[in-house]
Amino acid sequence: MNTREQPPLAYDVSAYELAPQFPPGLREWDRPDLERELARRVAREKSRRELHVCYYRIGHTLAFQLPVAAKPSVCELPQGIPGRSDYPWLTWLAWALEERWRVLHAAWRQLRDEEAGAMLQRELAALAGWENFLDESNKVSLVTGHLAACLALAVADRAGWRIDELRRAQAAARSLVERDVSPWFQKTWAADAPLTPARLHNIPTIALLRAAQLARVIGHPQAPAFEQRAGQAVGAWCALRMGEGHHTEGAAYDGYLMDSATEWIGRAPGRSDLVATTRPACASLVQQWLHQTLPGRPDLHAPLGDTEPEMPFWITAMLRMAHWHDWKEAGWLARRFPLARLPAAALALENWPFLSQVSSPPAAGVREYPGAATMRTGWDSDDLLVAVGLSRCAMGHLHNDAGHVVIGWQGRFWITDPGYQQYRPGPEREFTVGPQSHNAPVIGGAAQDVHAARLLAAKCGDDGAQHVAIELSSCYKSLPKQATVRRDIWLMPDARAVVVRDEFKGLPPGIEVRTFWQGAAHMAWAFRDGWARLADGGRALWLGAMPGRLEAARLTRHVGSRGPLTLEHVAALAEGRGAQWWIMQCDGAAGWTPPAVSGDDAKVQVKAIGKEVAKTINYEP
Repeated sequence: MNTREQPPLAYDVSAYELAPQFPPGLREWDRPDLERELARRVAREKSRRELHVCYYRIGHTLAFQLPVAAKPSVCELPQGIPGRSDYPWLTWLAWALEERWRVLHAAWRQLRDEEAGAMLQRELAALAGWENFLDESNKVSLVTGHLAACLALAVADRAGWRIDELRRAQAAARSLVERDVSPWFQKTWAADAPLTPARLHNIPTIALLRAAQLARVIGHPQAPAFEQRAGQAVGAWCALRMGEGHHTEGAAYDGYLMDSATEWIGRAPGRSDLVATTRPACASLVQQWLHQTLPGRPDLHAPLGDTEPEMPFWITAMLRMAHWHDWKEAGWLARRFPLARLPAAALALENWPFLSQVSSPPAAGVREYPGAATMRTGWDSDDLLVAVGLSRCAMGHLHNDAGHVVIGWQGRFWITDPGYQQYRPGPEREFTVGPQSHNAPVIGGAAQDVHAARLLAAKCGDDGAQHVAIELSSCYKSLPKQATVRRDIWLMPDARAVVVRDEFKGLPPGIEVRTFWQGAAHMAWAFRDGWARLADGGRALWLGAMPGRLEAARLTRHVGSRGPLTLEHVAALAEGRGAQWWIMQCDGAAGWTPPAVSGDDAKVQVKAIGKEVAKTINYEP
């Protein structure tokens, strides 16, 4: 058996779309496939002698000797970001250790592999040699939470443990709870402090949930206090999610937090009540994770905000929620999720009650979530997804991208976004969080700087066209009080087209509006008769403007981009008002004749490519 790992993929939103080991298309698998995947990973982990950790954000790979018998010293680690000594090296190390230890645990408990069990025991016992379980700044953080989760999972069942190694692992668990977490808990989670969105950020909440889980397992006297506060935190998060604040950290980071929350809930004494009370928020999360997936690639989400394709924690959380509530549509998608992309926690067979059930794909259509709205025709490669930024929450992993349009088709995001934010200062950071990374209007040189989008419509018409409308005016601090900015987006399935209309009123006469469109990395660009054409060699997507033309001279690559090219369009509003249409149309034959489009400020007609079908949009505010 070949146990060699694939090298880490580049930190670029297109890397996972183009990876040859994950070809687009839905491929259903079953329990024997799942068992083979687990066996493959077990063989790989048993063959390791050192752990290689990819710090993909900054392009470093570091090696750690196994077992990791002492907490890595700061002096043994490079400087991740110039001028900072607290780069979170231990977070990525903890991720890699947890993946390894969960595979070994599954091998030990599910496959009765005693060799894997012995390796797991030895490495967890080695944690007793760590001086503490704090981060680089000596604070309780994600490394604390992940190591607590691993200890809780393994020491919960004492059967088969070697006595001396069990005692050392238990000593490490007690030290983590008593020495590291207890003082932090008293300071950070005081009972009278309000549970604001900022306090429910994923880092402290994950640490709390995992510490509560570990304290429960080892029977620590503070376990009831930890458990109570953990329950309050989960309840507050769910209330904020379903409330007017539209609380979210984006699809990836919601999944990261919920991976911890669902494992804590699943083993909590009040499990039944928690499952019932969190159901509405769980339903919202599952719909978000289902509907933002790329057609033909159910493991990838639309790159809105900080998406992190390297973080598929959400699939484990979704499986647990679907199990609790018998949501078969989630099981349908999960059974088509590439096995090699499943987190180790998802390989546990207890997460897969759907393997013997027949289920149907989720219903397509229009959906709204706290941070996005989506329109889609289905889940296979030939279907279309339109994801629209709906920034209404000021959490740090979200960008100022209200109205930003992402288009997914044939296993690629053709109209895209960097999908991340670089933390190192310089051109890359400026690009990933700046105006040129989003296609929302830049008005008079001002990009959006407030998370204040207002959803006006999200519906499906009688003719099958799907429609989302967003009021953007409040997203710009510098606009005149009387100004209005609105973006409408339509998905027209019969014409294989996406149409966008931007309307401006009450702006200074002569003001310029710039729009920056990001084309998928490694696509080939061409320009015909005022239209831009993106192609992958077998298919094409056309992008046009009305009024106006798209010019080849305005296609550039931002110095901070890791792949996507940027096409700029500039329009001057002579009277401070006007409407701008954008038409994007899929061409499965990769033809070279631009789409046939006509219309005026109030309507547009689009003809389907290669068919005698014409669709008209009549704009009605």
